[in-house]
Parts: sequence; structure tokens; C-alpha cells
Amino acid sequence: MNNLDGKNILVFAATGAIAGQAAEKFAAEGAHVWISGRNADKLKTVADGIRSKGGLVDCDPVDATDAKAVSEYVASVRERAGRIDGVFNGIGGHPETLGYPAVSADQPIEDFLIPFNVIVASQFLTAREAARHMQGGSIVFLSASLAVMTQPYMAGISAAQGAIESLTRALAGEYGSQGIRVNCVRGSGMPETQTIQQTAAGYAALGLTIDMKLPPLGRPISVADTVGTATYLLSDLASGVTGRVLDVSAGAFV
Repeated sequence: MNNLDGKNILVFAATGAIAGQAAEKFAAEGAHVWISGRNADKLKTVADGIRSKGGLVDCDPVDATDAKAVSEYVASVRERAGRIDGVFNGIGGHPETLGYPAVSADQPIEDFLIPFNVIVASQFLTAREAARHMQGGSIVFLSASLAVMTQPYMAGISAAQGAIESLTRALAGEYGSQGIRVNCVRGSGMPETQTIQQTAAGYAALGLTIDMKLPPLGRPISVADTVGTATYLLSDLASGVTGRVLDVSAGAFV
């Protein structure tokens, strides 16, 4: 028996590196995954990959920052699937489009707020809309280790990650009466994603470098580590866990 057998799981921003691999993992664990993203061609590629391995998947082009589109999409999935059991939103963006790295003294306030307007707002929006149609189940947020670091020139994105973790606790309290668990996976830097390389390039433009020393496990984490933790939180194995942020950093942050 797989950990997600028979569950309907929504995966937003599934064309991204983390959410795309998460959708594949959830399907491999027995879930019917309902994937969405803005790029229809990339979304079809992800769906085709899941189907080629025998997974159950439906895909729809949806902008996870568009309130009306998300509301209509989630209602449609509820009607087609019969129920919604879980939600994972892997929304992100390129560092340059999210306003980091940047010298805080020089950064326009509009740029500082971009990660809130994109990432935090989308996480809130997709969780809220799904919760309207859920009776029990699990919502899993995605944050980053910047929430607990003292990394310079990353004020906006770091604050946004902390906000996601606070949102996790707030919604766990609000939706607990519906039997809905709300948790968060806090991932550390994953070298196979483009974000690390692009952030390093941004630092280089400022004449700086990123300290990438290895954590206690002696290796950086992978996307597989992060999505494996999300799988656990979506499963009944975590039926007593809510309001928690699970750190996936190979021991760098304890």
C-alpha cells in the first residue's frame, strides 16, 4: 500500500522544479494529482511524464496568483474529483524577478514587497480556496531556510519565508475544527534547482559570494528530500501533526 492511495492532491505551480517533482512523487505514492501552472506546454510535459509511469493526473493552466482563477479552478476540481484531500503549492520565481539579492538601503519598497505579493499571497490564496471544499485532509506550505538565517541582502525574500511559517500556524488554528492539518516544509538550498545558481550570480554582481559550507550530514539536501517530507505531511502517517514547520536542511538548522 502506498502512502497517498486514493487521495486527490492539488499541486500548484507544478511547472517548477520542486512542485513538478512533488507531483511525480505524490502520484507514485498513489494519489490522483491535479496539477496546475501558468505554462500550458510545460504543464503537459509534467503530466505526460506522470502518466508514462502509470500515475493518475489531470492538468489545467492556472495562475496561482490570480484569486478568481484559483477560486474557479479549485471549485472545478472539487466537482470533478468529488473531494479534495490535500494541497501543495510550490510557487517561487527567479531571484531577479523577486527582488533579491539587494542592498536594503537602496531597495525600493515595491521591490521589497514582491515576495509577499507573489509567494505569500499565493500560498494563502490556494490554501484558503481549497479549505472551502475540504472536510479533513492536509495543506502543506513550502518555505525556505532563509526564514531562520542571518543572510545579508535578502531582506524581502527572508521576511516572506518567515511570513509563510507564521501563516502555517495561524491557519492550523483556524482550520483545525474542519479536521484540516496545516504544516510547512522548510527546505534549504538545493543545488539542482536554478535558484542557487541565480542567487550566486546576484551576489557576484554585488561583489560578494555565498558561503556554501556543508551541513552536519555532509551533503546539501535535494529536491527529493524536500518532496519526501511533503509526502509524509500529506499522508495519514502525519495524522496528528499540524501547525508545524519541518526543517529539511541536513542538520544545518536545529
